[in-house]
Amino acid sequence: ERKGLGHPDSLCDGIAEAVSVALCREYKRKCGMILHHNTDKVQLVAGRSNPKYGGGEVISPIYILLGGRATREFEGEEIAVDTIAVKAARDYLRNIRNLDVDSHVVVDSKLGRGSFDLLTVFRDKNKEIPLANDTSFGVAHAPLSEIESIALNAENRVMEEYRNREKAIGEDMKVMALRERDKITLTIGDAFVSKYVDDYEHYEAAKQRLRDFISGIAESYTSREVNTQVNMADTPDSVYITVTGTSAEMGDDGAA
Repeated sequence: ERKGLGHPDSLCDGIAEAVSVALCREYKRKCGMILHHNTDKVQLVAGRSNPKYGGGEVISPIYILLGGRATREFEGEEIAVDTIAVKAARDYLRNIRNLDVDSHVVVDSKLGRGSFDLLTVFRDKNKEIPLANDTSFGVAHAPLSEIESIALNAENRVMEEYRNREKAIGEDMKVMALRERDKITLTIGDAFVSKYVDDYEHYEAAKQRLRDFISGIAESYTSREVNTQVNMADTPDSVYITVTGTSAEMGDDGAA
């Protein structure tokens, strides 16, 4: 399964990384080193919206809470942690093309201070190798399997190529790939952008074009039978359209 750029969980992950990068830059600029921080506690609370063919509105904004820890002072000089964090989060959210960062979302920083013993670990300049404040393992594998390649590249290419010519495609895309012997089923969820969809017939045609594009990608990786299905919960009276291109606008929370 591949959760795309605009999925609420992916948004939280991306924001957490963006905040960390921004803090690292400021720490190095102001202090000459990266100071202790953990910014991976991001929570997204979905807003409320009213999408409709040809338009719609966000009624209540998405709320994003930035949690974790960050060093706020170095050798008597204050570091504007919250200002840096909020700006980094808002800048990252501009990746969602139809999300108005000024009116569709509220970003709140509650980054706390780190404990004294952990702060001193990072400030020891006499160590040749930087010290860590925790123990962690990273696990990876390569190469990707056939079906992993399909799931990953389907979402990547829709966002990098197809989205530029089909404005109705939202960044909140999920690709689930299932192989049963020699049959592959791709189940796609995409938050279509309502202002670019005129009516149900237009929506169904846009879905079919997306289905064909993804099937073509899959068939370039496999000789197995591929069945691609898009937004399977749709009915003529209820379809998956959004104002912003992400389900975070209504009904889908997220966390890093």
